[in-house]
Amino acid sequence: MLRLVSTGPRIIAVRTKEQEKIAAYFLEQFDCVVMEHMGMGIDPDKTRCIICVVDENGTAATAKYLGVYQPVEFILCQLMAAPVREDIAVVRALPPVVIFNGMGNVEAVMEKMLKEFSCEASGLDALLHRENNEGVLLVFLREDISGQRKFHDKLLFVQEDYASLLKYLTIHAPRYLAKAFAPDAWHMVDIRMFDRYEAYEVQYKRLLEAIDILDLGYIVTETWDREVTAFADPVGTYRIRLMTFMKPIELKKLLVGLEYSQGGTRIVDLDLFWHGKKISWKDLLDDKETRKKIKKTADFFPKSNFFAVQSDRAELIKYCREATMAKIAEKEQEKFLNYEQEICRLAE
Repeated sequence: MLRLVSTGPRIIAVRTKEQEKIAAYFLEQFDCVVMEHMGMGIDPDKTRCIICVVDENGTAATAKYLGVYQPVEFILCQLMAAPVREDIAVVRALPPVVIFNGMGNVEAVMEKMLKEFSCEASGLDALLHRENNEGVLLVFLREDISGQRKFHDKLLFVQEDYASLLKYLTIHAPRYLAKAFAPDAWHMVDIRMFDRYEAYEVQYKRLLEAIDILDLGYIVTETWDREVTAFADPVGTYRIRLMTFMKPIELKKLLVGLEYSQGGTRIVDLDLFWHGKKISWKDLLDDKETRKKIKKTADFFPKSNFFAVQSDRAELIKYCREATMAKIAEKEQEKFLNYEQEICRLAE
């Protein structure tokens, strides 16, 4: 998951005496899958709605849960003219969902939130007993498996406005996640993306794919910036603040590799800043372990030797490109190649 805080699927509860019949109808009429139980194995990037089919004489534990890939509005409209509508006693919406995607010691995060918000801990299944849709359901990621993310059985039912809580958590998520990991386990860095051809939309998609596939970290904030070149010309850059579990020097290696296409053409500038200091390719050459891998020796040419440094830089770029592509599966490399071809086409 790319962002620490994201919106979750809407949840609707359907109460009926014909549980099997209604569940079968949904499976037949909608693009959906059976869930083990609520919150288990869903992909929030695709799951637009969760349907909970509850027997009138049963309990939440015996409910049937369906993850639907269509919006809740479409489902409700279809139900109005559905042949099974007479078998449905009640349809009601549960509170909206916010997903906290940070892992680690989530119990410590929940404990801190319980002290700071007007909220209560609850089980996922118990939500079906609530009679209103006020407040927000704050759900916590437990296991990040692509397409089958799993969530903690416990969540927080927060008595706050949805939009206000989402905005607040988007800003303060790193402060809460700090409770889940040791202080030196993660770093807050800025990636500044500059493309002189201004193919930013494609560059942005490519960078998001890289952050996800290479597991570079969580996006905290994004914004446009303006920088001034050495010739006093203002240029637009796109800044992504990233919470990463990688050492900044290791992250820089991957970013250098991403600056170049698979054919070796430089297609974007990706500057990395940590604690306000720019980490450059020269910092990579200063790193003893990196230098050993590139030059097969710890010896270092003096920086005053321009040609030696430029030769080292060329070897560094080649090393970073190969190291980056080695971490991308072959089927994903084709996706990156398509992005690169589109960027080069826009640059013509």
